[in-house]
Amino acid sequence: MLYRGNDGEYYGGVDIWERFESNSWTPFAWDPERGTEWVETDDQELLELTPVVREEVPRSVEIERTDSGLSVA
Repeated sequence: MLYRGNDGEYYGGVDIWERFESNSWTPFAWDPERGTEWVETDDQELLELTPVVREEVPRSVEIERTDSGLSVA
């Protein structure tokens, strides 16, 4: 899964889980109907992550497929 953050950055599912596991992000809320997630960053700011399809991601964004899922380089 790929997400666009309200910070203008793109994130893969792998990127999000790595931040959760390192405690730099904390899950805050999730909208199961839209798939939107909100996380609290280590700066104590809320970041909204909206799911996007690969075709919506600019070509300049490098997407890597790993064994665990997608990651944005």
